[in-house]
This record gives sequence, C-alpha cells and structure tokens, in this order.
Amino acid sequence: KTPPRRARDATMARDGDVDARDDAVTVEARVVEHDAVGKRAPSPPTATRGDANAASASSDDEEAAAAQRADRARLEGCVREILRALGEDVEREGLLDTPSRVAKALMFATRGYDACATVALGTALFHETGMANAMRTTTTNEIANGTHDMVLVRDIPVFSTCAETFMPFYGVIHVGYAPNAGVIVGLSKLARVAEVYARRLQTPDGLARAVAQALHDVASPLGVGVSFTGVRLGPFGPCETQGRASTGCFATSSSVWWEEFGALVQLGGAPSELSRGIWGDDARYCGACDDDKDGVASTKGRGGAETLVDEAARRAVEGVSESVYAGVKQLLNALNLEDRVSEATDGKITLEDTARRFSTLLSAMRSGADVPFSVIEESAARDDATTNEDVIDGVCVVRNLHMSTVCEHHLLPFHGTVSVAYALGPDSSRALSRDTLQALVTRHSRRLQVQERLTRDVAEEVSKLTGGLGVMVAARAAHLCMVSRGVEKPGSSTCTVTKLGRFASEPALRSRVWERLASARR
Repeated sequence: KTPPRRARDATMARDGDVDARDDAVTVEARVVEHDAVGKRAPSPPTATRGDANAASASSDDEEAAAAQRADRARLEGCVREILRALGEDVEREGLLDTPSRVAKALMFATRGYDACATVALGTALFHETGMANAMRTTTTNEIANGTHDMVLVRDIPVFSTCAETFMPFYGVIHVGYAPNAGVIVGLSKLARVAEVYARRLQTPDGLARAVAQALHDVASPLGVGVSFTGVRLGPFGPCETQGRASTGCFATSSSVWWEEFGALVQLGGAPSELSRGIWGDDARYCGACDDDKDGVASTKGRGGAETLVDEAARRAVEGVSESVYAGVKQLLNALNLEDRVSEATDGKITLEDTARRFSTLLSAMRSGADVPFSVIEESAARDDATTNEDVIDGVCVVRNLHMSTVCEHHLLPFHGTVSVAYALGPDSSRALSRDTLQALVTRHSRRLQVQERLTRDVAEEVSKLTGGLGVMVAARAAHLCMVSRGVEKPGSSTCTVTKLGRFASEPALRSRVWERLASARR
C-alpha cells in the first residue's frame, strides 16, 4: 500500500536530511583536501644551467676564501716566530695584533701578482683622427727629430717593495709616450698599470721597465719613456733612488724625446714632495741601501755619539740570530716569492739573499735597546755652553733631528724629523750639542716604536740632561702604513708634541718656540 501522504512526506524529509548531511560532509572533505594541498611544501624548482653555474661559483668563492684564510694564518705564524726570535714579547699589548696586521699588509703589497696590467690598458685605447692624419707620411728622420706629439702623465704616486732588501721604497713615476697612428691611452689606465706592477717585488729600474714595456706592447706607440724618482727606506733613514726605462724612439742614446720629456716634467711645476722623500727633507746616507755592507751604517757625516750608537747596530748585525733568518726565509716562502725575487733582479739575487739582508735590517732596527743612557750622558758631559748658538731668552732650539724607525703595529717604517726646545738655567743647566741630541733620538728610533711614545721618551731624557727646567719636543713623520696601503694618503703626516716643566705651564713660552720653528721653514 501506498503510505499515507503524511508518512511519505516524513520519510522523504528524513531521507533529504541524510542526503543534505552527506552533501555537507562531501563539501567539507573537499575543503579540507584543498587546505591540505595549499599548506603542502612547494615542490623544488627545476634546476637550470644558470643555477648550477651560480652554485659552482659560490663553491669556488668559498674555497678561495678558505685558502686565503689559510695563507694569512701561515703568514701570521711566521711573523710571530720572527718577533720571538728578535727577543720581543709577542703577548704585550703593542704586538698582540701585529702578526695579523703584518700578514694583511704583505698580502696587499704583493697582490699585483694576481692582476694583469695589460688588460686594463687594452680596454682604454682611443683613436684620434687628427693625430692619425698628421702621421700618414711620417719619415724616420721626423721620428728621430721628435717631430710628433707626446703625452706625459706626471707624478703618479707609487709604493713598492724592494726585491733586494724587502724594505719599502716609494716616490713618483712619470710616464711619457709618442702616440702612433692616432692611438692614445686613457690617462687613468697609466696609473693603474703603475699600481699593478708596484704591488710586486721590484727595483726602481725594474718598475720603470715593466710599466714602459706594458704600454709599448698594448698601445704600439713610437716609443715610451718612464722615470721614477723617490727614496728607499733602510734602518738608518731614507736614501734617494731613481729608475728609468725606454722603448722605441726614446731608447736611442741621443734621443731628443728625453729632452722634451724632461721639459714637460718641469712644466708641471715643482717636483712632488714624494719624489724627494716626505716633505722634501734631505735624505740621509743609508749604509744598508747605498753601500750594501750587510746593513751596517756608514759613519759618514755622523758625530762621535752617533757613531757609538751605530756601533751597537753593527754588533747587532754581526750577531744576527739564525732563527731570525730562518723565520724570514719561511715568511718569503709562504708568500711564494722564491721565483719572484730572481725575476725582479734579473737573476742577480736569490730569496736566501733577500732573507739574509732583511734579517740584518730587522736586527739593526732593534739595536737602540742595546745602547745605555750612560753613552748619551757621557756625550752631554763633553758639551759646553757654546755648543749650541740658537739660544734666545734662555731657550735653546734644535731643529730637524732625523728620525727613522719601525712601527711596532705593522713592522713598516716611519720617518721624519724631531725638533727639541729646552730651557737653560743660569747655572745648573748645560747646552747640548746637536750630535748628542741626534744620538739620543737615534737611540729611541732603533727599536719597535710608536711615535707618541718616542716623542715622550726623548723629552724625558732631554729633561734629565738639562736639569728639568722645561722641555718641548715636537716630532713629525710619514708612516708607511698610512701612505702605502689601506687608506693610501700620501700627503698625510703625523705630528706629536710633549711638553714638560715650564713648557707645560707657560703657553706664552710655547708660542714663542712655535714661532721660531715656523720662521725657520719659511
């Protein structure tokens, strides 16, 4: 029988609720499944060739960085052993980070081996139509007579490391060339080439020759002339040095091109200070550089007290420790310089020769500690009131005593001058000779130093010698760590002053001394 309508409707309603619930469950399941899919981790992208190259490059960079860290660690270890062999306390504050700084400086000083100088030149060649047209009918006689144009870039600052002594040398380089077929070189690239070759072991002549040959090979000019003027640094002060090289039309012995080269250099104005040493102070005779007598200073131009201080350096050189030499040799090998030394000196010098010379220089640089203060006192006792004539109102001023020492933070030289002013009493004080004061400054210069300490040490000892009424010491120096690497500011210098006694308490007295020092430089 057909169910009553009311019952049939109830059954249909009940079945409809079930179907509705089933539909709701089905929809909810779909939502849950959709959410699950949305939260699932995305599939990795398909690798491409570019991604593989990037990964490979990243891996190469990491390996290079790891190798560089290992190289630097080896250098730091070598420096630490050298300092120990010299008798230094590597744990004291001033030397604690020295191995790290020296390693960084050495890697900077030799980074030119990883660069190609000619690549920079090749990207900066330009063609000047006017020059090219003027040279279409060039004859040999015209070239010999210097008929054609010349380009010169003057006073390019360069800082390099001597292949013979492993000591710095610096100055300026002038690069001139006669363009051929209208081809000229971007001026900044000439400085770039000089920089690349300077960051290798060099000699002044070798540096000039490398720059000249690179320019000649890439630009094919009629000829190239390069000259270097500057100073080499040794334990006893800077000494003048020069280098020169030529190719093509500059290479003939009677070349008129060199005459014009010199005229263009003069046209640029006064010589750069770097070409004469920092500030153009007269370079002292340096036995280590000029005589090649095992790093021992000559007594040329030195007084009796200075000679005694030099004798301590001579003894230090003669007794140089083999452990110092072994450490230096290991350091040069860690820099991979065995073939580089021979290459830079045309086979005349070996790595062992350079290691031996640098070892003797290091020993000489520390010899001041072996000079007792009594040597200075004995020299002062021989001085008398007429020794120094620059006495005004009871104040004696001695200007420009030479100072050449080594920074204990970088083991790089700094050099300059020291001026001393001291008050004389009516009876108890004595005048000091220039020889005595120079010996005193040299005694403190020949040790690992910082300029601030050196200035105060000199002032305190002058005070002892003169009765303690008043002393003022002013020092100015160029630090190679400032001008040859890192910030590379060749025009910078450091000035320090220490004031004791009357000079510390009387500003008017100091002002009069400053005026006297300034007037002497005018």
